[in-house]
Amino acid sequence: MNSTTVLGTTTMTLSQLQTELTAELDAIRAAGRWRELRPAQAPPAVTFVCEGQRWINFSSNDYLGLSTHPRLIAAAQAATAEWGTGATASRLICGTLDLHRSLEEALVAFKVGGHPGYRALLFNSGYHANLSLLTALTDAQDVIFSDALNHASLIDGCRLSRATTVVYRHNDLDDLRAKLTRYGQARRRLIVTEAVFSMDGDVAPLADILTLAETFGAWVVLDEAHATGVLGPQGRGLAAQLDHTGRPIIVMGTLGKALGSFGAFVVAPAVVIELLINRARPFIFTTALPPAPVAAALEAVRLLMESDALVEGLHCNIKHMATALGFSPDWTTPVFPVVLGAEAATMRAMQDLQAAGFHVVGIRPPTVPPGACRLRLTVTAAHTPAQIADVAAAVRSVMPASSLVRATHS
Repeated sequence: MNSTTVLGTTTMTLSQLQTELTAELDAIRAAGRWRELRPAQAPPAVTFVCEGQRWINFSSNDYLGLSTHPRLIAAAQAATAEWGTGATASRLICGTLDLHRSLEEALVAFKVGGHPGYRALLFNSGYHANLSLLTALTDAQDVIFSDALNHASLIDGCRLSRATTVVYRHNDLDDLRAKLTRYGQARRRLIVTEAVFSMDGDVAPLADILTLAETFGAWVVLDEAHATGVLGPQGRGLAAQLDHTGRPIIVMGTLGKALGSFGAFVVAPAVVIELLINRARPFIFTTALPPAPVAAALEAVRLLMESDALVEGLHCNIKHMATALGFSPDWTTPVFPVVLGAEAATMRAMQDLQAAGFHVVGIRPPTVPPGACRLRLTVTAAHTPAQIADVAAAVRSVMPASSLVRATHS
């Protein structure tokens, strides 16, 4: 018996649900898009141990190698000893700790030089931050212009905002200009883009996007998840390469990639932060970040503000990887996509690289569009030149020559 009827309504039994979900899972597996969790037996740093196998890790977003830095570990341990293991409640109830305030102040100093008109606000993830920004700032009266390759968190934020969402071609300023012109009567217009695109490794033309925003009376929401700690002086991000204070831009960044911890933040004019505190549901209804990751991220910011050495080391390795793989010598980010196209070819290449001792993850839909499956290599400041040369040679050995066209023409 597959269903029962209660008050005239047909309800699904557990057996029927299992049958339907099994069929959906079978379809995912048949399409070559099966995913599973693989627990690590050691911290996923440069050396990655998973299911008893040891690999050199070229898939981490720990771009500066800070997740195992002694100063971050010591800061997290000290914060736990002083503050305990949890914040106990949301920020608006009793979860705002002095640690939260200290990190927010440090992020304003880091991102905008401590400009008095700006504030920062912490979130529990980049996903939370992007949902918060787009749903708090816009509604059905507004229009969001979203780059075609934006991250899922930005796409979902657009959907939940109820604003009209207009997708413009990736990094195409002419297309963006045409669409801004078409929607000139909206109450509020946001241009939403990643700074460094997480699957392609290319960079948004921010200076030109900001000029368009000012011309059309729009604001820019810039996702610097993969730019914080990577681009700009001392790793302050893409926006820090411009004199952007006082201009129409709101910056989001994460603590869990180059900063080696967990969580996210928004740095923006103070009025935007006040709106988020009062309207952003993911912020209002979530227990605050616990002390340990906040203290670790604060220490990471302090490290970057003390010296350029870590960021310079990363860029040295980026140049090594670009040369070894045949990417453009002007490549500036630690994300190196090698596009194969088909799911099966991508997963075969991933398995071949693992057999050679390298952890390089294959990326498939829905993370990338159908037909754009790829290996996504990331390099960090902690890799050695020998490791970079070895993985590049391994990639070339398992790839057909045509698969490296994406690299050599980037």
